[in-house]
Amino acid sequence: VTSRTEVTVENLLGLNPFTSTASSAVITVLEPSHGRSTSDTVRFRNVSGFDGFTKTILENSSGYTITKIDDNRYTFSASSGTATTGGVQGGGGISTAGPVTLGT
Repeated sequence: VTSRTEVTVENLLGLNPFTSTASSAVITVLEPSHGRSTSDTVRFRNVSGFDGFTKTILENSSGYTITKIDDNRYTFSASSGTATTGGVQGGGGISTAGPVTLGT
């Protein structure tokens, strides 16, 4: 019997999965049943900028090291900038979370 390794894929996030806190670089992500652990690296794709964070910042090609809050949420610190308003949800409707490099 040959064992297989499942290819890691991107997960589609729900509508506006990011939330912010005023003057903070920390962003909370809602990804139900994410299965991730603290110190995992996650890369976001197809996001919309929100609350002072640009699309380029959120889609950092190196990804972000996360801190798990619970089975549905985790946080990361943006590579630059801070939230302008806080308490804002954003990220768009087709954003994804996944590995820095996708297997083929």
